[in-house]
Amino acid sequence: MEMQHLLSNQMELFLQYGLAIFWTVTYILIIIQGFKDRACGMPLPAICANITWEFLFAFVMPFHPLQMIVSLVWLLLDCVILFQAVYFAKPKYPPRLLLPAIFSLLVIALLLHVGMIVEFHDQEGKYTAFGINLMMSILFIQLPFKQELKGQTIYIAYYKMIGTLCASVLCYSLYPDSFLLLLLCLLTTIADIVYIVMIHRALHMTKGSNAQLVPTLRA
Repeated sequence: MEMQHLLSNQMELFLQYGLAIFWTVTYILIIIQGFKDRACGMPLPAICANITWEFLFAFVMPFHPLQMIVSLVWLLLDCVILFQAVYFAKPKYPPRLLLPAIFSLLVIALLLHVGMIVEFHDQEGKYTAFGINLMMSILFIQLPFKQELKGQTIYIAYYKMIGTLCASVLCYSLYPDSFLLLLLCLLTTIADIVYIVMIHRALHMTKGSNAQLVPTLRA
């Protein structure tokens, strides 16, 4: 697929920095909230898909110096999130079950990345990146049903969506003829909006429940 440039170089660079900054802040907030709530704020399949993508494009096939640095930073942050997932899941799942499951997910994710890169001639990893993003957004919607709001905040939801919007606009500027990439971007944005609405409503319900408890406690 031939790369195009609908936006100026300055605007594309601005979107690249926006993508890098907002997603980095998202990872940091997930880590901070995870330690506060003693829960992992990212679904395990998304962690494994992220780590393998970042490993590939930081060490094996980097296509831009800035991208390589950002991928390395994200890889380190995702490794901390993976540690949280393992550490906080110990009481529920014994290591003899959890560790083989994580290893299997990492291998499967790595092989799928390589397969899609070869099949789509995708040296920039754009299809796998947006595929991961959509999967992550869908799994985030499921997360409150599994662990309520543990490891999650409304700021994480907003920063994630803004980072994704930067990536989506940049992707459309470079590949406006790709219907698949456009579809992935639109679906991810919709899923992010749904997740934000869910977190807002959950927080509102939590505040309402706390308000109802105050008279009881005073009585």
